Amino acid sequence: MRLKISNFFYLSLIFIKVLKADEVSFSVVGDIMNHQTQINTAYDKKCDCWDYRFSFEKVKPYLRQTDITIGNLETTLPGNRKLFSGYPQFGAPDELIDALKDAGFNVLTLANNHSVDKGYNAFLRTRYIVSTKGIIPLGTFYNYQDYEQNKITIITKNNIRLAFLNYSYGTNGIPIPLPAKMDIIDFRLMHRDIEKAKEYLPDLIILLLHYGTEYLTEPDNFQRYIVNFALKEGVDIILGGHPHVLQKFEKIILTDKYGNTKERLIVWSLGNFISHQKRRNTYGGIIFQFKIRKENHIIKISEEDYIPVFVQFKGKHFILPIHEYLYLSDTGNTSHFFINVFNNYYNVHFLKEKNEELQKIDKLRMITFLQDSLEILKIFPKKLIIK
Repeated sequence: MRLKISNFFYLSLIFIKVLKADEVSFSVVGDIMNHQTQINTAYDKKCDCWDYRFSFEKVKPYLRQTDITIGNLETTLPGNRKLFSGYPQFGAPDELIDALKDAGFNVLTLANNHSVDKGYNAFLRTRYIVSTKGIIPLGTFYNYQDYEQNKITIITKNNIRLAFLNYSYGTNGIPIPLPAKMDIIDFRLMHRDIEKAKEYLPDLIILLLHYGTEYLTEPDNFQRYIVNFALKEGVDIILGGHPHVLQKFEKIILTDKYGNTKERLIVWSLGNFISHQKRRNTYGGIIFQFKIRKENHIIKISEEDYIPVFVQFKGKHFILPIHEYLYLSDTGNTSHFFINVFNNYYNVHFLKEKNEELQKIDKLRMITFLQDSLEILKIFPKKLIIK
């Protein structure tokens, strides 16, 4: 009798394991910039070095809780401190990558309009440093051989196989120095690459694009054309950056040229993650989170949500998750601050337990960014409390 019960128990465990779905969680952020003020304030005289870890401490718990965390590295790593600089030609200390690694990033896109800012050696070195720090680089390559071997990046996590591609619209007119290569948006090239990616039999193809019009909160015609083309070619998820401001995200059902009708995810622009930009809508961004779930060989994109983040500069740059500092009420309770979202007024209340930190925060700018973000994205984030 014991044997029969034991056998039944183990068979039940096997059955449960078979039914259990595989799942991969994502956190994705926008442009990781490094302006001169950031370089100056991250410098530590005691060690004659740079330390950026403080910038990410408040958001690190969210970035580290997911399986794959992705950001766009919008600077080069020239190595020579004489070449460290901000806009218009970016060059950052290697310690920035140490901070990103510590914060939880495991994938960085390198194909963007600032990739060639510091020339050939810095272009190569950026890919090398990122990879040696244990982060997967996308979009740039040492030479043609590296390009052919590694242009399709395959990541397998929790039995889900993912193919990644990364392209930029250009490099601010600076030629890509040979023999180095970088993925530039070109429809014939993208067609070939997506077909090649399919040969690896991925569960999903994820495309990361650096494109669009700076400071425009709606996708432009170029973005729409590229996205529609890529989806028809068989891409499943598109994550965008470069405008430095947020644009909407959406899921659509689309039939690609192979006849596959399924749900696709588009995040048109993730905005800035960290920078010293001060134009409206640029002093923050989002941590966009979602999951990919595979059950009985069927893939679903689920649990899309976002965390609005605000970059506070008080001597140093801190990325703050806005929902940890305030909540909204739609009742008659009065407050010193309010926002108007979707033609509804909400009182803004700051959390008393954060009072010491709030003394150092530009509350009005944080509220303005939150209101603008909600209006752009058209949906409240789940972590933002409305009482």
